[in-house]
Amino acid sequence: MNRSPEGAEGGADSTAERSGAEGYRAFDHTGDLGLEVWAPTPERLFALAAEVVSAQAVESHSGPAVVRRVLSLEGDGPEDLLVHWLNTSLLESELGHAVWTRIRVTALTSRRLEAELEGQPLDRSRQVFLREIKAVSHHHLDLDLAGTPCRCRLVLDL
Repeated sequence: MNRSPEGAEGGADSTAERSGAEGYRAFDHTGDLGLEVWAPTPERLFALAAEVVSAQAVESHSGPAVVRRVLSLEGDGPEDLLVHWLNTSLLESELGHAVWTRIRVTALTSRRLEAELEGQPLDRSRQVFLREIKAVSHHHLDLDLAGTPCRCRLVLDL
C-alpha cells in the first residue's frame, strides 16, 4: 500500500510517484518491517523517512508541536548518514518521550545532516502505540538520491 502524508493510496507505479510527489509503502520482511519512501528532493526524503519511521511506532493525532530538537549528524556516506539519522531520531524520540510529527532537514551533504524535529509528548491516552522499533538496519538498504523522485528502501528491526 502506498501512502502519502495525507493518506492517499496508489499502486507502485502510480502517477503521483512518477511525478515526484512524496509517499511511502510498507512491506513485510521476515519478521521485520520494510519501508520504501520517495520524495522530490534528498532533504525531503530524509525528513519524510524519519516521519514515516516515527509513525510506524506511534499513531499520533494532530495537535500543537510542543517538543522540539535540533540535530546535527555526520556519517561515512549517504547510506550510513541515512541509517544514523533515522536511528538518532528514534533515540531522541525515546529520550525526549516524544513522537515526531514534523521534520525539516535544513542542510544535507553526502556526509552531514542538520534537521529540526517537532512533535508531541508521548501520551498513551491520546496516541496509539503500534510497535517497538529497535533500530533501522543497514541490511537491504537501498538509497537513490539522483532519481526523480529520490527514494530509499530500508528495513526496521522490530
